[in-house]
Amino acid sequence: MIMNYKGFVPDVNNAAFVADNACVIGRVQMGQGSSAWFGAVLRGDDEKIIIGKNSNIQDNCTVHCTPGFPAVIGDDVSVGHNAVLHGCTVGSGSLIGMNATVMNGAVIGKNCLVGAGALVTENKHFPDNSLIIGVPAKAVAAIDGAKAAKIAENAAHYSEKAAEFAKIQKSAHDASKEI
Repeated sequence: MIMNYKGFVPDVNNAAFVADNACVIGRVQMGQGSSAWFGAVLRGDDEKIIIGKNSNIQDNCTVHCTPGFPAVIGDDVSVGHNAVLHGCTVGSGSLIGMNATVMNGAVIGKNCLVGAGALVTENKHFPDNSLIIGVPAKAVAAIDGAKAAKIAENAAHYSEKAAEFAKIQKSAHDASKEI
């Protein structure tokens, strides 16, 4: 569902995929090839949300903000199932693991991996190429070229899947109109 809020209309690129039961609300901008999967909520009611090109917000994720803390997600980012991003910045080429939480004012650098279940606390900043794990989250290693390539493959895979699911969803809509 794509929904206006107080005069703010989501700006969803024509080449982006929004699953039927995902909610994209208010001040949300989604770049080319980006995707919001089943059950995802991108709620731009208090601040803006920017999703870069070819980034994916997977099933049941929540992206929200607090006034003064927009959510900015770079290009080629994967946000794993059930993750919560709240008023934070995620650099291009990064992966946020399943069930991870990234809080207000936190900054994840480019090409980072935030491990599954990690809790990145408010205003915490991590440099580019960091492996970030734990509760509270800490940088424990640098991301090497092989790991960065795997992260990039994941984002590319989701872009391909998004194009496929967009066609399937359109076919389902077209078929329901015929009934």
